[in-house]
Parts: sequence; C-alpha cells; structure tokens
Amino acid sequence: MAKTSLLCAACIASATTAAYAETPKDRTVAAIEAAGCTVDDTNINAVLDGLGLSDEAFRVIGEELVAEGFADVSQIGVFRLTTPACTATAGTQTERAVAAIEAAGCVVDRSNINEILDGLGLADDDFRTIGEALMAEGRAQVSDAGAFQLTTPNCN
Repeated sequence: MAKTSLLCAACIASATTAAYAETPKDRTVAAIEAAGCTVDDTNINAVLDGLGLSDEAFRVIGEELVAEGFADVSQIGVFRLTTPACTATAGTQTERAVAAIEAAGCVVDRSNINEILDGLGLADDDFRTIGEALMAEGRAQVSDAGAFQLTTPNCN
C-alpha cells in the first residue's frame, strides 16, 4: 500500500510540475516585461538572446499575444505588451501621454508625433481623443502654428 501511495504521489507531483512549468510564451512575456514592455530595433537582440527561441518562434508568440489582446504593434513596428504587469503601474493612457509629451518638451508637432505615438502604442484616433480631453480640461492647447502644447504645471 505504501508503494502505491508513493507512486501515486510521484505521478501527481510530476503532473503538477508540468502544469506549472514555464512555457516559451511565459518566458517571452517575462523577458519583454523586463525590457520595459516594448521590443523595437534597439533591444530585440537582447530580448531574443536570453530566450533561446528562433526568430520564427518569437514571431509566432508575438502574433499570439496580439491576437489575445496582450500586445499591440505600432505603425512603425514597435511591439508593446499590454499585460497587467505592463499597464498596472503605467497609469492611464492620458497619464502616460502627458508624461511622454512633457518628456518631449511639452510640444507635439510633425517632428515628434510619430515617435511619441509609437512610444505610447497609441493609434492616431486614441491620441486625438486624449488631446481633446486635455484641451477641454484646460491642460493643453493648439498653437497658431498647429502644434499641440501642454499647459500642465511641468510645462509652464
């Protein structure tokens, strides 16, 4: 009886371990989160090197994450995770947009809009909605030259 119980316990333990084993997808998510939740030309090699995945396997996992709603890809190819670990401490889209614009000198114009949008992972329409809300709140304005300017305390 004791041998049967030990065998049963060993089978359960190995099944439990397999169920909680870290998958390539789990490792990929963890690596991207550790890289700041984005993958672009500047860090893709560092992220891939630590994973031991082929480019193709990495691409397939990325496509799965996008399809599942855990990631998105900007118009210029910046891959951004939207997992809870990446969004929980990042603040709202509006807070992230304000911080990014403040970091860019408080102005968004043709020279920097693509960089800002890609860094935020926002579509043009999402950014427009945020901008309109900021203007309605008195935290932004559009200059005569057409530049979007923040009027937040960090920008005055």
